[in-house]
Parts: sequence; structure tokens; C-alpha cells
Amino acid sequence: MREFFHTKSQSQYNWNNEIREFVEIPAMGEYVALSTDAEDYHLVQFVVHTPFPCDCDAEVYAVAVNYMEARRKAFGDESR
Repeated sequence: MREFFHTKSQSQYNWNNEIREFVEIPAMGEYVALSTDAEDYHLVQFVVHTPFPCDCDAEVYAVAVNYMEARRKAFGDESR
């Protein structure tokens, strides 16, 4: 599925916009890795499904998060 991905860091004002392809549309609250770099995780905060004729199946807005902080929140002390 094709998604119009809008990403940014916490401190960034403007969104980076690009077309991405995933097997399924990411859901709100999910973490998405946009590269093989472990530091590049984004938290999906907003999804707009587009069930009408256009170039994408959805628009996804995601904000960069710290990989280690996300793991620590998910698993507690075990991920250290």
C-alpha cells in the first residue's frame, strides 16, 4: 500500500513529505522504522485513510522518537 508520509523531529516545525510503501497502513500509536538505522524510529500520531481515487491509500503523520527511550518505555529496565 502507498502512503503519503509526513515526518518530523520533535523540534522541527516543517514536515518532511514523501511517498512510502508498506504492506499495510500503519496505525496510530505504532512505531515505524523508515531506515535500517536503529535511531530512526517514528511514532505514528495521525492517519487519514483515502478511500477515493488518488495516488495514495493513506496519509500518515509521524514524529521521530529516540529508539532507546521507546524501548525503555515498552520494556522497562530489561532493555538496558
